[in-house]
Amino acid sequence: MGRHHIGIKQCLLLLSLVLLLGAPLQAAEWGTLTGQFIYTEKPAQPVKLDISRDQEICGKFSDQIVEESFVVGKNGGLKNIFIYLRESKLDESLIHESYQNLPAAVTIQNKGCIFQPHVAGLWVKKQKLQAVNADLCAHGFQVKAYRNNSLNQLLPPGEKLQHQFEFGEKLPLRLSCSIHPWQEGWLVALNHPYFSTSDETGQFTIKNLPVGDWEFQLWHEKAGYLVAKDDWKRGRMKLKIAAGNTDLGLIKVTPAMFAGK
Repeated sequence: MGRHHIGIKQCLLLLSLVLLLGAPLQAAEWGTLTGQFIYTEKPAQPVKLDISRDQEICGKFSDQIVEESFVVGKNGGLKNIFIYLRESKLDESLIHESYQNLPAAVTIQNKGCIFQPHVAGLWVKKQKLQAVNADLCAHGFQVKAYRNNSLNQLLPPGEKLQHQFEFGEKLPLRLSCSIHPWQEGWLVALNHPYFSTSDETGQFTIKNLPVGDWEFQLWHEKAGYLVAKDDWKRGRMKLKIAAGNTDLGLIKVTPAMFAGK
């Protein structure tokens, strides 16, 4: 009987150790954050920008070379709002396994003498930035960074470059072209993959967040920190992410929110 009891104790101890070692792999339940930004006023028509260089090439794209800093969809959705988790360090156990399947590079093209897409995001640890010149003229690809080395490289027609960021950045980084002054875009480079940008309907989705209390940042290039609600100081909002879906619903954005930048 004594040996039998000892054997049971050893099995229970071994089982406890297996569960303990396996715990980090099951660190959290997961939830999705959604919402929709709606502009409350009728937007102005996009302004065409001055094509001051390479007119024989870039002039062919004059209809798309317009002011992109404030884009409102046909149903009032405000596009290109960044929303991201304000965490400079995040334990690997709190990053859902689905994010391991992200592309190895995030591509931004100089195409039609503008940046396409106008805004983008990447996870520094897993993804590189790839710049591609799809035009018939040269571009000077620039990224103004804060914690990383800034980037300024000539891209001849058809050329591409890849750039690895070393550190996550707390603010979006401005993209520009040293040859064509109207070109502008934005990039978030973070230490985690929990970010999104609103689409032409104003909607955004961040999937598979770890449940718990978190703080998020809202940022838009025309407003800077977007204070869409009184308690979202400096565009920061504290939320409890629950398992399943956490929906912020319709978030009204007024002209006054862009007046203070």
